[in-house]
Amino acid sequence: MSWENDQCVAAAVAEIVVEACGESIKEARDFVAEWVGAHDFASDLVYVARTVVSELVTNALNHACDPGDPITARVLLSDAGPVIEVEDGSDVRPLVQALTLDETTGRGLAMVELMTLAWGVRPRGGGGKVVFAVLDAG
Repeated sequence: MSWENDQCVAAAVAEIVVEACGESIKEARDFVAEWVGAHDFASDLVYVARTVVSELVTNALNHACDPGDPITARVLLSDAGPVIEVEDGSDVRPLVQALTLDETTGRGLAMVELMTLAWGVRPRGGGGKVVFAVLDAG
């Protein structure tokens, strides 16, 4: 499924800016879970949202940021469903890695791909990128 930001009609948007550090993953996860829960989505969607934002923030932390850099986690309602966005200052696009039985890392985006209706990356004006994932609320 293809999803572009210009198709998104946001009814409710919330965001949090965290510093690139290990604790920021939990902070973003809790923030998104609270937002999804407050919008009366099923508990299984709260679980998916927590997992997706954890993976996206972890990718930003591990591959796109220096310690202390800002990472923005955003959640919004769209015509396609709830959307999670993670924004960082790097232009490097994340890639889905081939899944293997002996690797202990590199599965995050493959999981996001399987758990969401769509995901993608768009450049941010002035540098950086936004990685987004559309959740299946149906």
